[in-house]
Formats: sequence, C-alpha cells, structure tokens
Amino acid sequence: MTQLLEYTVEGGVAVLSMNHPPTNALTAELRAAVFDALQAALDDKMVGAIVLLGAGSEFSAGRDYSELGNAIAHPNLSELCSAIEAAGKPVVAGLSGAVMGGGLELAWACHYRVALSSSQVAMPEVALGVMPGAGGTQRAPRLLGADTALNILLSGVMMPVTDEAVAGMVDEIAEKDLREAAIIFALTCIAKYKPARPTSEATGGIADFQAFQAGVAKWEKRIEARGQDAALAIIEAVRAAPLLPFEVGLEFERERFDELVTSDQSRALRHVALAERRSARLPELHQAEARPVKTLGVVVGADRVGADLALAALQHGLSVVLTAPVPAALALAQRRIEAAVQRMVTSGRMEDTASRDMLVRLRSDADFVALSRVDLVIEAVGQGREISRQIAAQLDGIIKEGAVLAVHDAAAQIGPVAQATGSPQDVVGVYVPNLHLRTSGAEVAVGKSTGPEAVATLFTVLSTLGFLPVRTKTYSGLIGQNVLGACVRAAEDLLRLGADPYEIDRVMHSWGFMLGPFQIADALGLNAPGLRTAQAGTSTVLYRMGREGRRAQRGWYHYSQDHPFGAADADALRILQAAIEEDPKPVANVGVRDGDIETTCLAAMANAGTRLLRMGVAAKPSDIDVTMINGFGFPRWRGGPMQASDDYGLVPIRNHLRQMAEHGDGFWKPEPLFDTLIKNGRGFGALNG
Repeated sequence: MTQLLEYTVEGGVAVLSMNHPPTNALTAELRAAVFDALQAALDDKMVGAIVLLGAGSEFSAGRDYSELGNAIAHPNLSELCSAIEAAGKPVVAGLSGAVMGGGLELAWACHYRVALSSSQVAMPEVALGVMPGAGGTQRAPRLLGADTALNILLSGVMMPVTDEAVAGMVDEIAEKDLREAAIIFALTCIAKYKPARPTSEATGGIADFQAFQAGVAKWEKRIEARGQDAALAIIEAVRAAPLLPFEVGLEFERERFDELVTSDQSRALRHVALAERRSARLPELHQAEARPVKTLGVVVGADRVGADLALAALQHGLSVVLTAPVPAALALAQRRIEAAVQRMVTSGRMEDTASRDMLVRLRSDADFVALSRVDLVIEAVGQGREISRQIAAQLDGIIKEGAVLAVHDAAAQIGPVAQATGSPQDVVGVYVPNLHLRTSGAEVAVGKSTGPEAVATLFTVLSTLGFLPVRTKTYSGLIGQNVLGACVRAAEDLLRLGADPYEIDRVMHSWGFMLGPFQIADALGLNAPGLRTAQAGTSTVLYRMGREGRRAQRGWYHYSQDHPFGAADADALRILQAAIEEDPKPVANVGVRDGDIETTCLAAMANAGTRLLRMGVAAKPSDIDVTMINGFGFPRWRGGPMQASDDYGLVPIRNHLRQMAEHGDGFWKPEPLFDTLIKNGRGFGALNG
C-alpha cells in the first residue's frame, strides 16, 4: 500500500510490516499507513486475524518526538491505538528489538503479543517531561499491575520481555523467526475462534485493589515533587485506572499529556535530550577514527578522580595500569578501587566472581615503565602544569607510538605539556568534576596542537565509560568552572547587598541545584581556576586563611564526620564581614529576596556562558547546558543556564545585569550578544544549529 508499510495476506492473516528504518518511528505518514492497512484488513472478508510487526529488527522505538508541541496530523497515536483496540478481528503484535515509548503503547493496544526472546521494552517519555498520551497509563496497569506498570513508566529503564514482571503483557515468546511465530499465533486465533481481546477489558493487573494501591503508594514515596511534573502526572493517571471507566481514563491522560507538552519543564527536558545528542557530534569524529583502546593507564595523585576513572574503566571491560610519582598515592588509589568493588559486592550490585575477574585486569606499579604498552594514559596527579609537564616528558620515551596522553586539569594548560613530548598532536586535556555528586559530565579540552585522532579517541573512551563528554577549547576553568565561578561571584556580590551565604545556598538548592553555589565552591576548592577567573574575592580571602574548601574541612562551611555535607560556620561569617568592611566597593543593604538570588545567579551564569561563546571556548549554548547539568548539579528540568535564560526572557536577564553593574564592576557588563539576539527576536536556542 505504501513503501512505509508492507501489506500481505498469508492464509487468512493480514501481515502489516512497518518499514520505516532504522527504528520505525511512528511518524504521521507511518501512522496513516498502519491505520489504512488496518481498515483494509478489517474490510477484507478473507482475513480472519491481523499481525502488526516491524519489517526490520525493530518493532517501533516510539513516537515522532518532533511533533511534540505542534499540530499533529490524523490519526494521532491515541486514535491509532483506539482503532486497533476496537478492531473486530484479533490483532497480534510481533515485538522485536527495543520496543519503546509510543511503540510500546501501540503494542499494549493490540489484543495479543508475541515477542522475540531478545526484545526489550521501555518508556522513556518521563525523561522528556511528558507522559504516555496514547493510553499507556490506562492499559499498562490493566496488564501488569501498578508496581510493574509504574516501574516501566517512571524508570525509563529497558526491561527484557523474558522478565517475569512483564509476563502479563506477553502471550508467547519466540526464539527465532518472529514473523512465522506471530502468523502461527494468529492462525491459531482463527482456528480456535479466539476473539479480539481489548486491553481495556483486562482485569488481571487491577483485580487486587489493595495491592494495586500499595504499588502506587510505593512509587509515590520515591518521587521527589521538585522537577517531576511528568512523573507525578503518571502516578495520578495510574491511580485512576481502576477507578475510572476506560474511556474517561484515556481522556484524563490526554488532558494531562497536553498540559505537560506545553510546559517549560517539558521544553527544557526535551532541549537537554537533544543537546546531549548534539554534543556528541564533534567535528573530530568526522575527521578521524578513534584509535582502539583496550588498556588504560592512569597516573594518580592524592585526589580520587584517578581512582574513579580507573574503576569506571574496569567496570566497562578495559584493563588498567595504575601508577603514581608518589608510592603513597598509588597505594591510596588501589585501596579506593578495592573498597569500591567490595561495596558493590556487599550491596549485591556485583557477583563475587565478577569482582575478582575485574581486579585481575588491574595492575599497580610505581614504575612508569609499566605504561609502555597502554593505549591511553590519563595523567591525574593534579599538582599543576609544571608537574604535568615533567611527567609528560618522562612518559614521552616510555609510552608507545600512537598512545594518547590526556592531562586531567581544569586549568587546561596543556600547551606546555604537549611541547614537552615528541607527539604534541597526541596530547589532549580532560576534566571530570569531582564534586561529591552523582554526575557524569566530562570536558575534553582541545589545544592548538591537539590532533583529531587524540580527540576522537578520548571522546569515544569517555562515552564508553558512561560519561557525557563535551568538547571545549583550552581555557583556564574550561566551560563548567567558568560558569560556576560566575555563579559564586554573583552570590558573593549578593552578600554585599545584605544576603546570607547559607540562605543563598538554600534558595538555589530549592530552585533545583544539587548543591548551592558556596557548597560547590567548597567542593571545587576555593582556589579553583573558575573562581579565580570570576574574581570571587571572598572565596580567595577564605583560601588565603587556610580555609581551602571541603578537602581541608574548612571553607564556606566546616566539614566533619557529623557534618559530611557541611555545617554553617560562624568563623566564616566573621571573615566574610571583615572582608566586606575592608572592601572599597560600596555596601548597600537593600534586602535580598529569594527571586533576586535566583535571577542574579542565573544572569551571571548566562553572561559567563555568552562570554565563552564569544571567545570560542564553547561551540554552542547547548554545550554549556550539557556541561552544567551533567557536571555541576544544575537542574536538568530547567534545561541548563542558557535554556533557562531563554525561558526567563533575555530582556529581563540583560536588564538585571545592567542593574547589578550599578553595584559592581565590569563583571556584570552584559555581553554584546544579548543586544543582538534581543534585536532579532531570538534566543540562545537559535544558535544551537
């Protein structure tokens, strides 16, 4: 009937094979093709049952997300699912590959499901700030019960169809030929007079009302209200499934879906999902191929980042050679890795045999010669440019030709390090924030002499290890520390206007930050390059008085066994007050409201990000957003500082910068790009390409 759909009739079974590679995304054209083919099969008196499957290896990976927020052509996905459920002939779904999102809703709308044993199901909609809009919250509970349905709808994780938890949605498992198995199942329906079986009439998952409500309550306790509009709406809709007539439940779900799609939160989350895909398209991956890396070498120091990188490599199947210029640092890193592995075994996240196999791939040696056969070396001693340069010079005669040397340094001073080697094209910078947060961000710093193969190799390895790397030009503080430093500097200027540092952190945490700006400053260290670049003067005063941050157990906060995340410190407040009194800048106790704190910090970050764009340190605004979300605890559901500024409005952001400039200095001068974008009625999103 159309190239998007292969329609055949075999022994009284109409076979509808969706053919929209690579994932059979449910575009308007494909939906229309399935809808028309379904009607043709229902009208054909020689057809007794219908099979819907994917022509390739995938059933369907879901809806066409580009339609979200736009007018949707008939039939929309909900209409297609309703048409399938209302069909008077049995409709059998043949599930293969990753059945996701709208594809899973389509499968739930079919009367029967035959699944290839290797197939998996997932519902990633919640990560985009939306909920299923084609009946998923009403059909899944009827088939699976509240607990399993909410696990699928809220976690976004892939679940194999062979998992006992999803047995209620699968009628038959096929080991090999899915098409043949689905057709035979459909023929059996005809032969045994099995009727159409609407999912709306299923009761297995909702029969035990008490257990159903307990499942809802369990997931409700797990969801934090802040930034979770879609998750809360899903729970609300699932709770209503056994209480409302099916059609009313569908209408309730659709109303909530429409509200979410147009919300700032959903726009922000969709922006981040696209930004993360966009950040992976760096030019070097088109210019050169990544070199194979089977063995990683890590030169460690007192900081734990080297041990963390080594552990990640071991977890992902690489062999690791650990070394250090100081034996004590090597022993400490070894203990950290072994302790982390033991915790995974104790918690049940890893089998004991797997842990032993992993540690077999770890070699510790104080002699740099042990790195002679590794494919990639990460120098993570963390003692500054001169030590890095000396280590690079020593390694130059040891590591094999073609091995990449990555220097872990937020100051990104890799030029002198590269020149200390005979292969400057193989030297690249890397920075993984170590902020005591569950983050996955990494920055790949490209120097003037760095070659595309080195960049591609490091980028590929970091991605393999579960990081979300962003390409940046070498510049002290790179992207993340500079934007975060601007936030800290803004918070310090608010102190001169009468704000309290601990109140600022409370407000920004409530706004969505994982840690407040002063807490993050402590985690970075109060002499961090980004803080120096932003001229965060009070942090510098604290540093000079021995309050270096979290590592020294004193900074803006004091840290102890009783207060591992920091406690307010009266001494820090006294130092702050003295610094303000000695500062020649005028002090104006104007009374700072929560909204002033949020706007001031956001404006400073946006201005710093704009400055990085002008300097070419960041290639596009979305790279700044990805860096801050995945590395520095910026709330994902706000989309990053550049997206959040677009949502707030560039005119009020620029005006606030001008207002703060009256109390400050050149730091607050709005970047010229603000005027350009405002004049043309555009936002930062227009620069993402």
